[in-house]
Amino acid sequence: MITLYGANRSRASRCLWLLEELGLPYEQVAIEVGSPELKAPEFLAINPAGKIPALREGDLVVTESIAI
Repeated sequence: MITLYGANRSRASRCLWLLEELGLPYEQVAIEVGSPELKAPEFLAINPAGKIPALREGDLVVTESIAI
């Protein structure tokens, strides 16, 4: 399952739009810009830069909305 980390009112909206257009099943973890969650060890293990959006599917992690 695809997991997208990022809030609707961030650049994650581009990724959410793409996932909806493609009709892919996904889970969204809504993390706001500037949230302390971005510095949590669990999130830094996904994206060491501590930024959203980040997309994870299995072992694959892609960051930056344009790359996703």
